[in-house]
Amino acid sequence: MSRVKILLTFCCIVFIAQGLHAQRPEPGDTAELMNQIRRDKFDIYLPRVMRENSIDMWIHVIRPWATDPLSYEFGSDSAVLIFTDRGGDSVERIVFEGRVRDPRVYDSVGGESEYINQENFEIMDYVAENPDETLESELDLRFMGLGDFVAERDPKRIAVNYSEKLSLAEGSEVRALTDGISHTDYVQLAKALGDKYAKRMVSAEHLILDYLSIRTEKEIEFHHKLGLKATEYLDAQFAKIVPGKTTLGDLAQNVFVRDPDGNEHDNSSYVVQRGDLVGILYGAGNMLTIIDADTGGTGYVLREGETSLPPEIQKLWKDILGVREILEKNIKVGPTAGETLQTLIRKLEESGYVYIDRDEYDRNADPKKTQVHLDLHAMGKGVLSPRISPMGPEWHWNRKIRVNHTFALEYMVHVPVPEWGRGKHLYACLHDGAIVTERGVEFPYPPTQGIYVIR
Repeated sequence: MSRVKILLTFCCIVFIAQGLHAQRPEPGDTAELMNQIRRDKFDIYLPRVMRENSIDMWIHVIRPWATDPLSYEFGSDSAVLIFTDRGGDSVERIVFEGRVRDPRVYDSVGGESEYINQENFEIMDYVAENPDETLESELDLRFMGLGDFVAERDPKRIAVNYSEKLSLAEGSEVRALTDGISHTDYVQLAKALGDKYAKRMVSAEHLILDYLSIRTEKEIEFHHKLGLKATEYLDAQFAKIVPGKTTLGDLAQNVFVRDPDGNEHDNSSYVVQRGDLVGILYGAGNMLTIIDADTGGTGYVLREGETSLPPEIQKLWKDILGVREILEKNIKVGPTAGETLQTLIRKLEESGYVYIDRDEYDRNADPKKTQVHLDLHAMGKGVLSPRISPMGPEWHWNRKIRVNHTFALEYMVHVPVPEWGRGKHLYACLHDGAIVTERGVEFPYPPTQGIYVIR
């Protein structure tokens, strides 16, 4: 069994929480917890990511009719938010127009301009009754007074939430990253800023991805709890399996069986048989906070007469641990995902494995060597980049690994069994939650501990 490193940060949090348990309830999925995470990100990380991206002002427009990837982070479904780096330890945080769930985290809410909320249908009457204010539509009301506000702060680079080079839809799964403002938004915003400051607008795409990728201690704590829940659910699914009776449809979430030829049975009517390797990927998450924790496991169904795992299954587990150790030792803060992938390929092959860039057994490779495929994508908010994998667009690979990068330690292992015939092999897919800290790869909750034995 490989050594499992659990985050020291989390251990400290648990110790403190235990000490205070009698005084207050344990933090859960509550509005106050979400507000605390929001405050921590604003106080600690907002100045950092703006300065790393050389941004003096960040204007983020959340439209009420479109899902925004930062609605949770900013606590709003409809607003014009302005963050200005005016020096010092913090960033000025203004709700220029709109509504927020936690006004306390902002320096000012709607205090810089006279406005009428865009969700109020009376704004159309306002436009009709005020023909001298050069308003082309009710949408212009969001930016009334913005030019003077920005001129007073005189930012050199203004980040705005529109996509320029990155195909953000390819950067996520489950919850798509929207491109941000519409063409109308952009035109109206540029008009409000005036020529001088409109020319200083740049895409906030990298800034947004950096901000989404950051994990606070509270998020890590919550991630741990969700990971334990996912593990409990996974255990319960394997415990339900009765050979010859249980179908894949009886089991929850992503369930599959691959036969020795690599053919995958994932239809719900397939009945689990003795000798099968059953894979289950199970996730637990919260759609509001957009925090996810996933885990994966492999179970072996004992054949008649078997009382423990046969040698070939033991070899599978040994190689799973061997690959995990290589990944743990060689994923670090600083390099890009692409650079990290090349390092891992070299280390895997030096250790006697065969790297494959697709999750398919290569019949032309050395028939005695275990084959490994990698898809170590970011995890936690539906954002896939940086992605240590041959999959996805190129910009996934060009992004650097940051401190507290939360990702899926997802890798696929194909172990050849030559005595069964040419090309015959065993297959397992691992999907453990991991975090890259300054100390290296650590686990917010324990990774897979072994092959489940199904009797």
